Parts: sequence; C-alpha cells; structure tokens
Amino acid sequence: MVSERAAGSGRAGADVKTFRTDIQALRGLAVLLVILQHARADFIGAGYLGVDIFFVISGYLITGMLAKDIGRGSFRFASFYFRRAKRLLPAAYVTFAATALAAFFVLDASEWRDFTRQLAGAVSFTGNFVLLHQTGYFEGAAALKPLLHVWSLAIEEQYYLLLPAAMALVPRRFWFVGNLLLLGASFALCAAWAFARPEAAFYLLPTRIWELAIGSLAALGTVRSDVLRAWIARLFLPALAALVAIPVWPVPGPDFVNIAIVCVATLLVIVRRHDALQDRPIPDALAKVGDASYSLYLVHWPVFALLNNVYAGDPSFGEPGPEVLAAATVTALLLGFALYRYVERPVRQLEFRYPRRWMAAAVGASLCLALVPFTIAARTSTRQASGPAVDYAWLRRDNVGFDDVCDGYRRLEYTQRCSNARQPTTLVWGDSFAMHLVPGLAATMRGGILQATKSACGPLLGLAQIHQEYTREFAERCLTFNDSVIAHLAAHPEIRTVVLSSPFYEYFDPARRMLHVVDGHARIVEPDAAMALDALVATIARIRTLGRRVAIVAPPPSTGFDYSHCLERKARNRTLFGRFIDCNIPVAQYHASKHEVFAFLQQVRTRADVEVVSFDPFLCDEKECRTELGGTFLYRDEGHLSNDGSVALAKAMHLDALIAQAAK
Repeated sequence: MVSERAAGSGRAGADVKTFRTDIQALRGLAVLLVILQHARADFIGAGYLGVDIFFVISGYLITGMLAKDIGRGSFRFASFYFRRAKRLLPAAYVTFAATALAAFFVLDASEWRDFTRQLAGAVSFTGNFVLLHQTGYFEGAAALKPLLHVWSLAIEEQYYLLLPAAMALVPRRFWFVGNLLLLGASFALCAAWAFARPEAAFYLLPTRIWELAIGSLAALGTVRSDVLRAWIARLFLPALAALVAIPVWPVPGPDFVNIAIVCVATLLVIVRRHDALQDRPIPDALAKVGDASYSLYLVHWPVFALLNNVYAGDPSFGEPGPEVLAAATVTALLLGFALYRYVERPVRQLEFRYPRRWMAAAVGASLCLALVPFTIAARTSTRQASGPAVDYAWLRRDNVGFDDVCDGYRRLEYTQRCSNARQPTTLVWGDSFAMHLVPGLAATMRGGILQATKSACGPLLGLAQIHQEYTREFAERCLTFNDSVIAHLAAHPEIRTVVLSSPFYEYFDPARRMLHVVDGHARIVEPDAAMALDALVATIARIRTLGRRVAIVAPPPSTGFDYSHCLERKARNRTLFGRFIDCNIPVAQYHASKHEVFAFLQQVRTRADVEVVSFDPFLCDEKECRTELGGTFLYRDEGHLSNDGSVALAKAMHLDALIAQAAK
C-alpha cells in the first residue's frame, strides 16, 4: 500500500509528470473491496483480492521511481529509505498506538499476548512472520487479531528493502529478464505451496513477490509492437470488468487462480492508460478514495477486529448485525480520512533538513511503540485490586495432552513424554478431542495411559479429511498414523482398553473432501456419514479382534461460540455497560448445532455395540450447560476442554469409572 501519488508512464526512466487518475482509482477500488469484505457485505465473494491489486500497483510505482533515479544517477539508498519512512511510518505509528490503547480494554489475555507480538512485527516489518506463527489448529481466530492486516504491509516493505539493492547492483540490461525470471519462479512456488503449505504461501514474500513483480514488469517494459498494443487495447475492457467481477464472483478453484486474473487485469489497465479513466466522475471519485487508501487500509481492520472481540466476549450479542457492521464501516472510513488529512498528508509534504536525525527518531519511536503494550499492562496491573494475579492466557493455553510432541506423531511409538506409565493399560486415540481428555484421565485413571493423537486426524482407519491446510499429504500421514496405532496395539498386549474421541462432524461436512482407502487404493471422495460410520465400526471391530475393550467419549457441549472469552471478561469485570453476562451454553442451541453428531453416535452405538460416554448428564440441565466448575474454566476455546477444566471435570464426574464401566 505504498503511499505515493501515481505519476509516470510505465517506461523505465521516463519523466512524465502527469497525474495517473487511473492508478489512484484502482487503489480506491482496491481498498473499498477490502473494507467491504471485512464488513461482510453479502455481494462480495473475494474482496481480499483488493490487496493483490495493491501489490501490482506498488510494484509498478516503486520500480518506476527507482528506474528513474538510477537512470539519472541520483539514487541514494539513504534518501530512498528516508522517503519511504516519511510517507509510511507516521500514519502507521498513530494507528498502532491508538489500537494498542483500545486493545487493552477489549482483548482477552490470550489475544493481548498475541497482539504484543503483532505490534512488534508491525514496527519491524516482520508482521507476516509473526502472523504465520499465530495460525494453526489451536490458535486464536484471525478475526480477533487487530493487526492481522500488517502482513501485506510487511511483504511490501520487504520488497522495498530488496528491490533497490537488486536494481542498483544488477546491470540495467538484465532488469527486465531478471524480473521475468523472478516472477515465474515465485508463481511456481506459490502454486506448489498453495496445496502443500497454504499458510506459508499466503504470508511469505517468496510466494507473493510475483504479484509485485507483475507491477515491476509494467514499469520496466516498453510496448513497441503494434500487435501487442492492439491486444492490450482489446483486453482493456475485459480487464476492467474482471477487476469488478472477480472480487464479486470469484472463479471456483485455488485462490492463486483468482489472484492471477486480478493481477494481470491490473497490469493491463495500468499499461493501457486509457483516457476514459482520466477526469471522469467515477474514476475521479475513486481516485479521491485512492489518495487516502493507505490510511484507510491501516485504520479499517482494527475497527472491525476490536468489534469482533466485543462480540466474541458476550454470547448474548450473537453476531454483529448489518446495522452494526454498517456503523463500523462508516467509523472506519471517517477515521481513515481523518488520519490521511491530519497525519499522512501533512507529514508527507514536510521538508526535513536533517534526515539522519529523523531516521534515528523513527527507530526510537519503533522501539517505544513496541513496548507500549507492556507499559500499559505494567501500569494497569499496579492499580488492580489486591489478591493473586490470574494468568488467563495460561488458563486457556493449548491443551495437547502430555506434551506438544504428542500432537503430530508420524507413527505411534512409546515415549515417556506421551505416557505416564512404563506399561500403560489404556490407549487414548483420536484427534485434538482425544488430546483434551488426557490431563483429566492422567489425573484419575489407574494403570497409566498412552496418548495416540494427531490434530484433525480422527480414529477412523482408511478415512482422513482434506480441507484447506489439511492437504492430501496430511491425509496420507493421518492414514499412516492410524495404521501404526493398530500395529502398536498388536505388539503391546498390556494395553487393555482403547478410548476413542473426535468431534466426528468433519466426516460429513460438505465443505471437506475425504481420502478413502478401499482394497489398498486411496481416492478422494465426497464426505458421507454412511462411509464414516462404516469406517468407525470397522475400526472398533479391528480393535476388538486384538482382544481389547473399546469406549467412545463424545465431545463436550458446544455451539461453535468460544465461551472462554465470555468467562474471562466476566471474571475481570469487563462487561459492556456493566451488564451481567451469562456464560452458560443454551441447550437448545447446542442440540440444534450438533444434531448430526448425535445421530451419528447413536448409529455407532447400535452398529458397533459400543457405549458412548457423554459429558451432557453432568454438565447440562433442561435449559443450559455449564462452562465453569467451581471457578475453573472448563473450555479453552469453542469446543476443547482446558487443561485445568479437563482435570476438574474428570475428577468431578469420575470419568475414569464411567469409561471402565462403558468399555466392552
């Protein structure tokens, strides 16, 4: 989101000073698409593609400026980076500081901990790396992270860091070809990682640089061929239509396909430089938005993210309605234009006599800003009421059972880190919903337990899910892992009881695909409850042929809402307007959201003659289900038991005895 007014033609070294209304209009369109996406506008299917439009424009503008300065012999690294800092940092620092102040009163402890890292990443332009490490099965929802959007700013800044050195050191005659090779290599990596490492493909520069390189291509290339010019002219209107249509109706398939279409369309519009986009009402209006696009982008997401946190902390609010989202959108627009008018534009127009001093001041401001969250927390903690401090982030830490290493075996084998006995007599097998049982069972069950778990990998032989980051490669690893569990059981007769647990819903979720093994051949199929039922029944039968007893533990009550946010807000007296918050789960909502799982487990009972141990009789009455027990938070997120909750619940309901009675 480089903050430059667009000027120049697109020919390297050209010194054309006419204002590019078309490019500013593209920026205005891009930021509006992103804002509408985050405002959950029903008619926007892929507004996030606005970021990719920004990437192409940024590559074009920055490369054009560098080519001009290098061609004139006036390029200086210090001057270049000072201009970047002058244009980008003031508005960013104001936004980050204001967000930190607001976030302290809105975020829960876990999100606040993540926010401090996001802020450090934002001021060091490494936010994409920070956010990559905050993704994953047990991480907080992306919609709750106030600085989630800094990933794209970090990618641009990393490009700005590398590009000047490349252009200054590489002979001019190799610029275009080198850029073309870089573009191709990056796109190939993006396409490969989209399936193998989707989170890395989203957040990292090597898989995004091709989008900026497309813009650089326009700045470095000169269209000399009449045939090529004719084709660009013919494709202009389709390109313009694609920039509007694709974000509304994205093409089915991998994201990089839609990204490629939008990036090429942006390139064509920039190169065509059509008079129809100069001095016309709609382009002029979009250009006004484009002038403030950097400030609008900075401000809008913290507004939506803080709103999401407010709603996440109180189940009585439900989801933000259209009126609330519309008000948030207006607020974001007003704040964005104010930031542009009173911070970004005035500072950009200032002339600084001592650049080195100002750069030193910027570095100092970065360090101070990174310390803002810790300063706020420290000053506020001294004013808290007396009594022992409660680390809510620790209470809601990941519950992976015995140890992190137990979440991700390739093959099951005994390890002291994933068992509490030399010869455990009980095996806990499943995905994260088996993991969260381990602290409670380890505290109550005699004979010791062995943890056999893998996130998103249910205990079903021959069946594994494929969905987003859970690629076919992941599904194959899941199948291998589950086969190894059976092999381990066969080799260890001291294990007498097997406890199976999973939410099971993913095996009949139409948004997913399944890798299904039949007669030794794996194929990708649509999810089907009957197929999942056959796989689970066959798994239970296989365990019993080895002479072991089996019981299933059902997932605890949940509706998809994270009641741990609510419990923390209630415990810290951070209720909105002093309202009392009821953090219990309504039974009607619970039953409505899980009716397919209930039906599935009932069929398993009948087909496999297996008992299903449920938390419902202990936690639920006719109206609601408890989410805390004697002051202990039972949940760490929207469905998993916390470490302390697992122990408290297992002891209170004698889960070990229930499993011993149910296993057969």
